[in-house]
Amino acid sequence: MKRILACVLLVMLLGASTSCSTDPGTRQDALTGSNRSASLDALFNRLQTTDDDDEAHLIEVTIRHVWAQSGRQGVDTLMKRAADATHAGRLDDALEAANQIVSAAPDFAEGWNLRATIHYLRDEYGEAVTDIEHVLAIEPRHFGALAGLGRILLELEDKKAALRAFEAALAVNPHMTEVRNQTNDLREQLAGIPI
Repeated sequence: MKRILACVLLVMLLGASTSCSTDPGTRQDALTGSNRSASLDALFNRLQTTDDDDEAHLIEVTIRHVWAQSGRQGVDTLMKRAADATHAGRLDDALEAANQIVSAAPDFAEGWNLRATIHYLRDEYGEAVTDIEHVLAIEPRHFGALAGLGRILLELEDKKAALRAFEAALAVNPHMTEVRNQTNDLREQLAGIPI
């Protein structure tokens, strides 16, 4: 059961980062600098206001796609290697590649996010939380990292902190149905307990 949950978490944390990225050798259209920020701002604004579930899903995938664009061929190659190794269950190889990513590109949130996922799968929750802190320092709106943090905190049986992390994720992306369900469950469980 934990393996299935871990795979679901991996997909949520990685999102479209590997499946939506183009060939790093031919990519010419990676968003950088102010264009990237402006694009993300517009996407997040629309994500907050749309009532259309299909549009929300498309916006979420687009945000994940923008996040996945490092603009650096070597980093993108390492991301693919780490993601492939993770999907194949070769977590030592995945961690080695992820370590290289965060060393080469400490400003690339998705590198930290991928390494957090790998640490989670290795039951290294403290390291995963530390990496999520890096993700959120770079991209405070990273709803996948916030949801992942909530799941880790649940594993650590800190329901109050997990609820705060889930609520923060929903404040950024109110269309995360599973996270909303977990939030509602936690609110019921913690009813009457000061948060």
